[in-house]
This record gives sequence, C-alpha cells and structure tokens, in this order.
Amino acid sequence: MILCVIALPIAGAQEQRPAATEQQSRSLSAADKAAAVDLLAQRLSDKYVFADEGSKMAAAVRDHLLKGDYEKAATGAEFAGLLTTHIQAAHPDKHLSIRYALNAPPDRPRPSLNQGMPAEMRQRITDMGQYLNFAFEKVERLPGNIMYLKLNGFFEADIGKAAATAAMNLAANGNAMIIDLRENRGGDPRMVAHVASYLLGDHKVHLSDIYFRAENETNSFWSDPAVPGARFGADKPVYVLTSGETFSAAEDFTYNLQAIKRITVVGETTGGGAHPVQPFRIDPNLVAMIPVGRSINLITKGDWEGSGVKPDVAVAADKAMTKANALALRQVLPKISNPRERTMLEKKLAELETAL
Repeated sequence: MILCVIALPIAGAQEQRPAATEQQSRSLSAADKAAAVDLLAQRLSDKYVFADEGSKMAAAVRDHLLKGDYEKAATGAEFAGLLTTHIQAAHPDKHLSIRYALNAPPDRPRPSLNQGMPAEMRQRITDMGQYLNFAFEKVERLPGNIMYLKLNGFFEADIGKAAATAAMNLAANGNAMIIDLRENRGGDPRMVAHVASYLLGDHKVHLSDIYFRAENETNSFWSDPAVPGARFGADKPVYVLTSGETFSAAEDFTYNLQAIKRITVVGETTGGGAHPVQPFRIDPNLVAMIPVGRSINLITKGDWEGSGVKPDVAVAADKAMTKANALALRQVLPKISNPRERTMLEKKLAELETAL
C-alpha cells in the first residue's frame, strides 16, 4: 500500500495483481508502444515531483524506444516491467512504477486531500474496509497494562476514522503502548494525523506538509486535540515497531513522531517511500504511478525518501516485539506497587530479555 493522492485507501494502493494469462498475452504494436512511451515521457516531465529528474526519466524511455529495447516485450505486462526498470534506472523512486491494468480508468485531476470520492469508489472501499476491520488487526492488553496495537494500513480517513477512534480509545488507559507497523504499507496521511492525535497533548502539532509540484500547492497536516473519546496522551511511553516492509504513510507516521521525540522506534530501517503518487493512463491497459509530491517535516526540513526511517533501537523485525515489550516493561515496573504483580512482571521481563 502506498501514500496515494488519488485512491488514498488500501483498495487504491495494493500491489499489482497479475491479470488473466489470456489478457496478459495481448501484444502491443510498435505504434502502441511508441504512443505509450510518448505519453509517459510527457507525464514524467510535467508531473514528477522533481522537474529535472522527470525530464531525465522522460529522455531515458525515449532513448530506449529509439534503440528498439521495447521490441522484445511480447505482452503488456512485459512492456510495463521494462518501462519500470528503465525509469527506475534513470532515477530510483520506490513509489514509481508502470502497472498493467485491464481497462485502466482515464486520468482525473488530482483532487484536494479533503475532496470527496465518487460514490461507487466509496462504497467499494467501505466494503473492503469492513472486511479488513479498516486494517486494525489487533488491540491487546499485555502484562503490565501495556497496550499492543497492530495496524496494517492507514485506511481512507473519511471511511475508517470510527474504527481508529475505537481502537485508540480502547488503548488509552494503558501504561505504555506498542504500535506494530511492520506489515503496514501506507495509506491516507489524514488517517496518520488522526491516529497520531491520540498520542499527543492539548495543543495542535504541525506534523508535516506535502508539496505538489504541478499545482505549486502545499497540504498541511496537524494533530487534533479534540479527537473523540479518550487520548493516550503525550507523556506515557510509545514504541513503534518497523521492518523493511514498513512503507509510505506508515513511514510518515513514524518519521514525524520520531522527529518530535514522541515515540521510540524499534526494529529495522523502513522501506524509504516518501512521495505521494497519482495514476496516469498511458495506454488502455497501462497505468503510470507517478510521484507528484513530496513530504516535508517541519523539524528536519526533509523526508525519508530512499533512506527510510532509522530505528532508535535497531533489531531484526522478528525480534522487534520482544525488544519493545521488554523496554516497555522496564518503564512500567517502577509504577507497580503490588508485590505479587511486580514479581510476575519481573519474571516476564527476564524471559523477554533471555529471548533476545
């Protein structure tokens, strides 16, 4: 899943699924390929977040076309793969790809992040959200009243906020919180701000901006002290688990809360995708996913593109939960007055530390 400015939710950002074999076998003519390359080059030049790099990628695909490098692509899927390889070679960007998609929808203007979506899309995404519990896989109370929340995506905010509110309200009374983003591939930056608001105080915090090159427009994201229900607040410890698969909006959440020293990041360096994308049709069955904006943190003045978010406590992803649980217990233990409970938690801590 990716931070995407059109089809922000999970449904609009899933990894490409292979189409039926008979559909993939449809060949493209030389004229079809030339037209697709020309349109791709135009979109890269006009829309890619960095103008110079967009022009460089446009020149690269045109050069490959002139050299006949696309003649060997027998199917649309193979052609899409070659185009992706060539633009990534010219300028690596993990959000940038060409996808084979049957009956690709026509281009739409990039909407404001606050603009509603078509009713049909909204219903489809709502149905998927309900099936996936809006990506909230688990909320669990661990020994020591440590709350564990596994969140596998930042669902479209207008649809998923109620589920996020319920999960964060349930976790609000914990002594510490562990938020597991190891399988979170991104989503809606508005949902990022909504969830982050439960971990902050009574004053609005400017979390980040997203700048869109083509429109010369900046969208700002702030915490909201008035989110519904109980907040976990700004003072109790929060640990965020990461892996190399943590990507896009999940990195947005991690990077910006790390920058204000609100969380401790435990695990691996994240995937490194900070540029929101917009889809452009370059052929009836080909879609170019082009990064059209960039995230900007108000403290670092930069983002995590290409480098990922570095953990505060580096540990293999499969050990991250054990490590964070041990760290949280060490924070919680001094607050436990019941001797029996304290002994039990000390035993649990010893078991966790032995397992590391």
